Amino acid sequence: MPEKTKALKIAIAGAGPAGLLLARELARAGMKVTVYEKRARAAGAHDWSDAIEYDVLRDAGFGMPVAENGIFRGKLVKKSPAGKGLFERHAIDPLEIWAPDLSCKTKTDVRFGYILTDRVALDAMLRAEAVKAGAQILYSHQAVGLLGRTKGPLDKIRVEGLRVRGPKNKMADIQADITVDATGMDSILRTGLSASGAIERPFGGKEIAYAWRTVRKLDRAKLGPGGIPDHYRYGAHGGYFWTHLHDEKTIDVGGGVKDEPGRVDPAEVVRGIIDEYPAITSKELRGGGGRVLAGRSPWSLVASGFLAVGDAAGQVIPTTGCGVGAGLAGAMMAARTVIEAGGNTGIDALWAYNRRWFVESGRGANLAALGALKDILQDLSHEEIAFLMEKDILSGEMLTPSINGRFFAPDQRSMMSALVSGISKPSILMKLGKAVSTGKKVYAHYARYPRKWSEKGFERWKKRAETLFAGPG
Repeated sequence: MPEKTKALKIAIAGAGPAGLLLARELARAGMKVTVYEKRARAAGAHDWSDAIEYDVLRDAGFGMPVAENGIFRGKLVKKSPAGKGLFERHAIDPLEIWAPDLSCKTKTDVRFGYILTDRVALDAMLRAEAVKAGAQILYSHQAVGLLGRTKGPLDKIRVEGLRVRGPKNKMADIQADITVDATGMDSILRTGLSASGAIERPFGGKEIAYAWRTVRKLDRAKLGPGGIPDHYRYGAHGGYFWTHLHDEKTIDVGGGVKDEPGRVDPAEVVRGIIDEYPAITSKELRGGGGRVLAGRSPWSLVASGFLAVGDAAGQVIPTTGCGVGAGLAGAMMAARTVIEAGGNTGIDALWAYNRRWFVESGRGANLAALGALKDILQDLSHEEIAFLMEKDILSGEMLTPSINGRFFAPDQRSMMSALVSGISKPSILMKLGKAVSTGKKVYAHYARYPRKWSEKGFERWKKRAETLFAGPG
């Protein structure tokens, strides 16, 4: 690595998984990394387990367990529900997909490419590894704005650091060669830029969901012969609800819906699910809820001296709201870009991060297409979703990629079969056809993301993308 790369000063706002992983990687590369986190260290992460892509955690360097007869076995697997460990014991595969009204389920189940990962343990491990690598983490330090030239065309933006509010409300200006927004879906720093809509778009509307979950003890004596299946109630109330076993003694029940006026309270739906299963006790071990991101990335994740990762970069699977794995993947791409840039912090060098996210990894393109598909299918009624599942139009084969963060476009033969199966309800097929068609157009357009920074080329790409998400055209 060039010597001047090692001298880079990196300021990261946010000590979530993406920010901590990026700090670890850049500190290991010899850079001077400081993470500014608004929470007190004691606050920690939320106290439940998130579904995170198995492959991403493996690529991030974690010692991954192996599933044997539906149970994960390995050094990092919990020995008991309240025990120390990174991973829950139960391997969710396959996953049953039910209609919202439980009238039917898909004929084939979904392969679930995730592992339930304890967020408190994940954050603790990433924090320890980042510090061991040489990164400094300052808690009770909130990023409130950016330094440098923050207004103008994207190529005229030049971020030179950030402003931080520390203990006792003391303000400080921190100079940095590269400043990173890892502040979550509020994107405190990114949305403070003004670059003609190229990077600063805030998240809102259909991109925000409200989720709630509870981890309960199980009374195995009251389990029926079929037990409690790992399942999603897909499309329920414009979102989805689930039951995920953690082990033979505990279960996670939760769900999320679009956050809008008059929305269903997911906690009420979850309580209804619990009432269906006498084996789920009133003993709550962990739980909680709040607003979560289910949106897409802004058109660019970089400017000179600046990049965004995690929820701040819209790195989340819109059809499920799973964002930790995508954020970790984005952090690894960002780290590789900064390291390979050899000390160049201009937009031309950092642009490789955009290419890796949107095109080379396929993640940005897939998630954007899924977002377009979700925005249309989210308005299907419970009856319409049940019809599509009953006719095997909304099939396990179609939903497996979607749930795992990949856009799937049925081939012509499949669409013809769907047409024949659903001929009695053409309006539903029109909605499905529109969703698939829009998703295909979005995916194809993202494949043409500019290879290198060019003001004219990027502006042409951006205008077409805006048109696609605005509606037919």
